[in-house]
Formats: sequence, C-alpha cells, structure tokens
Amino acid sequence: MSESAPVTRYRTVLAALDPRISLSAQLRALFPLIEVEMAAGVPHAAVLDDLASAGLTVQRSTFAITLYRWRKAQRSAARKCLNAAASAGDIPRQSTHASNPHPQPPAPDAIQGRPRSIQTPGDLRKIRDMRVDLEALRREGLANRAQSADNNPTKRNES
Repeated sequence: MSESAPVTRYRTVLAALDPRISLSAQLRALFPLIEVEMAAGVPHAAVLDDLASAGLTVQRSTFAITLYRWRKAQRSAARKCLNAAASAGDIPRQSTHASNPHPQPPAPDAIQGRPRSIQTPGDLRKIRDMRVDLEALRREGLANRAQSADNNPTKRNES
C-alpha cells in the first residue's frame, strides 16, 4: 500500500529538519505545504491524519494555534514588504475612490508630534511632549460625527 502524496512531501521536509527542533518549528516548516492543501479544500482533520502518518503527531489545538500564529506572521511580513515597496515608489498610487470606498481622513492637526508607533523610550517622550490643540480636536470630532451621521441615515434612539 503506497502512502499519499502529502504524506510523502511531509516526510521529505521533516527528514531535512533537525530532529531536536520543537513541534511548532516542525509545523512552521510544513505550513507552506499545508496551506496549499487547505486552499484545495482539505479539512484540518485530514491534514492532521496525514501529519500523523508522516510521523508527526499533533493535537488539534496545537495545530490550530500554530497555524494562526504562522498566518499572522505571514500577513505582517507581507504588509512590511508592501510598505517597503510603497515607500520606495515601486507601487503606483491609485485614487482612493477607485480602491477604497472610505477615503482616509486628512492628517489631524489637533495633535502635533505624535509618533507612528511606540518602539523606543524616545517615542514615549514624544508622546509626553506632544502639543494638543483642544479647539482643533473639537473641530475634528464634530467633523467625524457629522461624517458618520451622513454615512448612517438611520436615526439613533428611536423607540
């Protein structure tokens, strides 16, 4: 009795790995192959059976959590590549009306000196030293509420 093609591929990849690595690391090495199978409609249970046949016994919860984390890492890596390509000018800018029905609001003028993300103690100092224009913040809030009221024609608090 011959084994299925996925089991053979899984065994080939597992044979190339160091046997001392963790179960999650072994799964991460197999996920590109598993993703192809799942895109074709193979259920998780069948993939787990194939993994067991290849010599890698995995609990369903471990498989699901590791798959979620791997996919999340893939998404963030793809996002970083797109951001790097966009900043290099490789991707031409498209009109916001064609690609996104909700255009991005203009940059807020109420808070000046805001860092994009908090990665260093210097970023925390920037947040502490930010200048906040309360009147501009109020205007932005009113504009956002007016815009959301225009987008949502139903009245709130109707009895």
